[in-house]
Amino acid sequence: MRTKIFDILEKLWIKYTNFEHESVHSTLDSKWVDVPGLRAKSLLIRNKKSTNFYMVVVHEGKKLDTNIIRDIFNDSKMSFFEEELMVEKIWLKPWSVSPFALINNTLKDIKVVFDNTLKDNLVWFHPLQNDNTVVLEMRDIEKFLNHLWFEYVFVEL
Repeated sequence: MRTKIFDILEKLWIKYTNFEHESVHSTLDSKWVDVPGLRAKSLLIRNKKSTNFYMVVVHEGKKLDTNIIRDIFNDSKMSFFEEELMVEKIWLKPWSVSPFALINNTLKDIKVVFDNTLKDNLVWFHPLQNDNTVVLEMRDIEKFLNHLWFEYVFVEL
C-alpha cells in the first residue's frame, strides 16, 4: 500500500524519509517511535446527517473541539466516523489515517482542516499503513493534496 504513496511523492519530487517500525494504534503507542518532526493525528468527523465530511489534522497534544469545525463551515453537530464509513470513504480502518489516505477518496468529498501549529514544520504521517512513518515538510503535504485536487485550510484549533 505504501508504494502507492511513495510513487506519487517521487513523481512530485518531494523529499521524504520513511521509517519502518512495529505497528502502532494511537499517538500514545507512537511515543517510542523516534523520528524527527511534529507528531500529528488525523481525525475524521462528519456532520449529523453524514452529508459533510472532514479530515482534521492537529498536533498530537491537542484535543479537537468539533464546534470550531462546525463554526468554520456553518455546519451541524459533529461526530467521529464509524469504522464502516471510514472504510467506505478512504478504504482504511482506524490507526492508518493520514492526509495520504485521501488518495482513496475518489469522490473528493472530504474537506481537510490543518491546525496552524503544523504550518511550516517538519511533520510525519503513516503512508496508508501503521508500521511505517513518512517524515516530510508540511508544504510537501500541501503539494501532495494539490496534486490530488483537494482543498485544505489552516486554522487555529
